[in-house]
Amino acid sequence: MNRRHFVRASGTAALAAMPAALVNAGERSSRADKRLIDAVTALISDWRRKDINAVLARVTDDIVWYSHVGSPPLHGKTEMRGVLEPMAAGITDIRWRIFNYGVNGNRIFLEGADDFVMIKEQRQVAIPYMGTMTFRGPLISEWRDYFDRGLFNRLKAGEPVPAEIATLLARPAITSFAR
Repeated sequence: MNRRHFVRASGTAALAAMPAALVNAGERSSRADKRLIDAVTALISDWRRKDINAVLARVTDDIVWYSHVGSPPLHGKTEMRGVLEPMAAGITDIRWRIFNYGVNGNRIFLEGADDFVMIKEQRQVAIPYMGTMTFRGPLISEWRDYFDRGLFNRLKAGEPVPAEIATLLARPAITSFAR
């Protein structure tokens, strides 16, 4: 075989092998994506049941949780429990929904709606949010939630959901949690 034929044959073999390598990387990525979104939907199921212990079992001991970016973060399970317990006691009819998500390595980015009824006020609060969770193995080590605190406070006070927000909230979710 002459040099030109060898280079052409080697190049063809490399190109033929490349799509398989990309497909395999895509399959690995899809498995990782599924693992992370499955972990999030399991966490949502735990929260809907108000099972604080199950929620805390899904985070690392040294979790850093920004329950609202713009507020100081909580550090560790004890601080997280201190927020989750009174929160769970004060709400019902939890419909935390995910509309879209993306995965980058061990981090998942979420777009969704936090939707619940405040027990004392008998008032529904539904608000769009974005969030990100970083995983260390199967556990969440960092969690940040981004939402409009002003809108949250207005809804909590009894103002109606603005039409443009209602449109965002009415989109189909990829999570299926019936009311």
